[in-house]
Amino acid sequence: MYDRLKQLETLRASFEQQGWAYAHQMFPPEVAMATLRTFETELGNTREAYEGIWGKGPFTENFCFENYAYRSPFHATILWTLTPYMQAMTGKELLPTTSYFRVYRKGDVCKLHVDRAAAEYAISLTLAYSDNIAWPLWLSEGNFESENPNHSAAADIPEGTQLPMLKVPMLPGDAVIYDGVRKLHGRAEPNPNEWSAHLFFGFVDRHGPYAEHAFDRRGDILVQPSSFAFPALDGPQ
Repeated sequence: MYDRLKQLETLRASFEQQGWAYAHQMFPPEVAMATLRTFETELGNTREAYEGIWGKGPFTENFCFENYAYRSPFHATILWTLTPYMQAMTGKELLPTTSYFRVYRKGDVCKLHVDRAAAEYAISLTLAYSDNIAWPLWLSEGNFESENPNHSAAADIPEGTQLPMLKVPMLPGDAVIYDGVRKLHGRAEPNPNEWSAHLFFGFVDRHGPYAEHAFDRRGDILVQPSSFAFPALDGPQ
């Protein structure tokens, strides 16, 4: 039997010691496959039919299939339900902020960068590779101090920066948990697959310097009491 509790203890120790941890099968492969299939079904899988975001971010070379969590209840719910897991991983009282879904094409890269404040604590999760070729995540061994101390935006590294990097191979369902605003990360080698699909999740410490980014500053809309009204008499509508 796979001992998930033991894995969490190991990951917690790794994160506390080095600011990141590798979570093998954070999503069982079948769950990763079903998750991607649901995104594909909801959003489409061609440029013409796609209902998410067809965009080119600041750290990619080419346009990608993307989605932002608050455009999709399914996507947002994954982010919110991962919050207790990340609390256990980091030992912090966290709140969710944002999440992105992205499908990269062959030959694309994700430039090395640090995240904006909304990803104070972050997860990078691999969902699938079209050709089953692992595309490693690069992660700095040490911390990178950005020239933007407020982390109001993600930032790539200044030219000439030298910082030892680790390459973490990831299979579908695997994730890396890391300090998003201090660990340089990205995929600097070209994607060897025709496409690969990934999810990225961000969280903040509710008592920390970036707490205002909880729910990506949508808490006044989302975090509200609910109300239900039943009819006076039950019967056919």
